[in-house]
Amino acid sequence: MDTNKTLLLFTVALLFIFSACSKENGGGGTPDPQPQEETYYFLGIEAATDPSTDVLSPVNTLDQGTVSPINNGFEQPAWMTFLQGKDQIIVGGYTSAPEFISYEMVDGQLTKGGSFFTDLTIYAFGLVDDEKMIMVGSAREGLPEKKIYLVNTKSMSIEKTINSDFGNDPVDSLLAFPVDVAVRGDKVFIAYYHIHASGSFSTPKSNQAHVAVFSYPELSLEKIISDDRAPNIGRYYTTNALEMDEDGNIYSYSPSSLACGYAPVPEGNSAILRIKNGDSEFDPSFYIDFETVSGGYKINDLYYVADGKAVVRVLKEDETNEDFLWATYSPVSELPLLETGIIDLNTQTFTLLENVPTAGGGWNSATLVEGKKLYLGVSNSTYAGIYIINVETGTASEGVKVDGNYAKGILSLSE
Repeated sequence: MDTNKTLLLFTVALLFIFSACSKENGGGGTPDPQPQEETYYFLGIEAATDPSTDVLSPVNTLDQGTVSPINNGFEQPAWMTFLQGKDQIIVGGYTSAPEFISYEMVDGQLTKGGSFFTDLTIYAFGLVDDEKMIMVGSAREGLPEKKIYLVNTKSMSIEKTINSDFGNDPVDSLLAFPVDVAVRGDKVFIAYYHIHASGSFSTPKSNQAHVAVFSYPELSLEKIISDDRAPNIGRYYTTNALEMDEDGNIYSYSPSSLACGYAPVPEGNSAILRIKNGDSEFDPSFYIDFETVSGGYKINDLYYVADGKAVVRVLKEDETNEDFLWATYSPVSELPLLETGIIDLNTQTFTLLENVPTAGGGWNSATLVEGKKLYLGVSNSTYAGIYIINVETGTASEGVKVDGNYAKGILSLSE
């Protein structure tokens, strides 16, 4: 036998087999790479026009440059709320009729989708999954029932509506006003604060934290949980009063602040509580007296980011000065109160980020979490932009500037 010829034939055969396999795999001997998702960013901006107009505007990057809403995006009525869905942006009305409109990416273009109306103004929102959302609507005076809506965000339709007078106190004429929703497993947690039923939004009895616990998906009221260690939870029209971490623990915050609309101001300090994963009661082993930890600051907003750390917007106030009432609510304030910091919920330590401009507030703050970073809308009478807070490094840097009054929403979609 010719050994050299045999080896040559064997080598040619191997090369033929390898070449055939390579062609089956698209060449190169490895499978074709899967297409990478592209992320698109958007800002909900109140344009500096008269009258003011909200615009959902695309932006190339959140990290630098300037974005303008002029001729750039989908124009909305004024006073809209911008909600981040799983794969969609939902824009909802406030002073306009309570219509909720979906926007999605289709072939690289932001496209308007379906919509639905609610018969009450919505003040609390909570995502369930990529197809469901809980919304809570309420009147602003009297002691009527609130409405809890189970929304299908794919079809943009209301699947179920439940009437409930949870938390109302007819003896003291107190309306339980919803401020946030968190959904975990088979439980729905709805935080609320008490306002006088006259519609004055005064808070004569606000020294306890309260959360209503409902079953999911039945939406049946199971109980009200309360805690004397902290005052009422949240503030008017916030979406971050109940924040969930990676382990399913839910954190609440109590402002106890005249500037956040509490009049009279509760006796207890601004504080943070927790509902541990698997429980439906406040955790008796966890309590942060935020005013003491921070050296006198009160919480206006709390946004959980990662690794037990949350970004907080904070303020100091003179409770005897009536000018502080609702003082955090103007996003274009000439006397902004809000500073920015990081609270480590594990070590209960607070760090002030002194390079973030002092800001006005907003009916709901603009934020987006990506990994260990929070993109935060910051504005006052002379500035509007986005700051990037890195909770791992404890640093903040300026991102894109906004050529408008302020950013009402920071949003992203992938395709």
